[in-house]
Amino acid sequence: MNDLISNILRGSVSLVMYSLLLFTLTKSKVGRTGTVLFITFVFVLNMSTTIWFYVYGDLTALSRFSLVLFIVVAIALKPLTRLNFMQWCFTFVTTINIAMIIIILSFHLGKLSSMPQYANTIFRFVLYLLVIFLFQRFFLPSYRSAVNNWPIFSGLMIIIFLNLSYYFFVTDDIQNTLTINKWPLILLVSLAVAAYGTVFYALKKFALMQTMETENKKIQEEAGHLHETALQLERFANYDPLTGLPNRRCFFERLGRIVAECERDTRKFVLFFIDLDDFKHINDTYGHEVGDQVLIATGNRLKECIRETDFVARLGGDEFSVVVHDIVDSESLDHLSRRIRTTLQELMHIGSVECKINASIGIAVYPDSGNDSETLLKNADSAMYEIKKNGKDGIRIFMNKQS
Repeated sequence: MNDLISNILRGSVSLVMYSLLLFTLTKSKVGRTGTVLFITFVFVLNMSTTIWFYVYGDLTALSRFSLVLFIVVAIALKPLTRLNFMQWCFTFVTTINIAMIIIILSFHLGKLSSMPQYANTIFRFVLYLLVIFLFQRFFLPSYRSAVNNWPIFSGLMIIIFLNLSYYFFVTDDIQNTLTINKWPLILLVSLAVAAYGTVFYALKKFALMQTMETENKKIQEEAGHLHETALQLERFANYDPLTGLPNRRCFFERLGRIVAECERDTRKFVLFFIDLDDFKHINDTYGHEVGDQVLIATGNRLKECIRETDFVARLGGDEFSVVVHDIVDSESLDHLSRRIRTTLQELMHIGSVECKINASIGIAVYPDSGNDSETLLKNADSAMYEIKKNGKDGIRIFMNKQS
C-alpha cells in the first residue's frame, strides 16, 4: 500500500509539475482558471493510469507511459499557446529534457534517504519548483529568445533528448537502469545543464549587448535630433526666415570679423546699404505675398552680383547690405555699383504680376568711411538717406566731406 501511495504521488507530481513547466515556458492564451482546470484534468488522468500500472506491477511500462503522456499533454497544450508549430516543438523537447534530468537527479538524491520512495517524490517536487522559479526569475527572456531562434539551437536540444531518452526507452527495468548507469547519467545531466546554462548565459549577454546597442542608437539618434535642432535654432537666430540671408545679428558678427581681418592685413572692403524705393506701394497694390517674393528675388539677385567670399544680408524690412572684399580702385567700385543697380531694376515676374523696383544705394569704404562696424553702417545709411532726399533711385559713396 505504501508503494502504491508513493508511486501515485511521484507520478502525479511529475505530470502536474511538468504541465506547470510547460505553461511557464509557453505564452498561454488561457488565464489562471484555465491553467488550473487543465492541470486538474492531468492530475486525475495520471492518478488513474498510475493505479492501473501499479496493479499490474510494471513500473517500467509506467515510466514509458509517463513519457508518452508528457507528449499527449504537450499536444493538448499546443492550441492553448501563442507559439507556432516549430517553436512549440522546441519547447516540448526542452521540457522533456528537463523532466528527464529531474527524474534522474531525484532518483539518485532519494537513494540517499532512509525512505527513498518518498524522498524521490519530495526531491522531484522541489527540483521542478526550483526550475520554474529560475525560469521565471532569470531565464525566461533568454529562453524565449532561444525559441525565436529555434533553428540555431534545435540541434543541441535534440542531441540532449536522444542521449537522455535512450536510458528510459531501451530498458526493461528503469530503476535498475538508473542505478547501474548512475555516473554516466550524472555526467550526461551535468553536460546537459552546462549546455543549457551556456545557451541562456550567452543569450542573456547578447540581449544585454543588443539592448546597449539599441540604447546607444537611440542616444545617437537623440543627439542627432538635438544637433539638428541646435542648427535650426542657430539658423533662426542668425538667418532671415524669409530670404535665407544672414540677418542683422549675423551681419554685425561677420562685419566685425571682417573689420578685424582687414585692419590686421591693411586691406579694404566696401559696404553697400540698399533700400528698396516705394516697396510699400508693391505691398499695398499686389499684397504681402507678392511683396515677400520681391524680397526673396532681391536677395537672390544681389547674391548673383558678388563672389562666394562676399556676402549679402537682410537688415530688416526692405533694407539689405552687401559686403565686398578687396575693391582696389574707384573704377571697380563704380562698375560693381552699377551692376547691382541694373540687376535690381530688371523686370520681376511674380506669378502673373510684373513689377519693377528701384533702390537707393549708400556706400561706405573701409577704412576711408569708418574703421568700425557701427560707423561704416551708419555712414552708408547716411549716404543712402541723401539719395532719398534727392529723389531716390541712385548711388552715393559716403565721404568725410560729401560732394
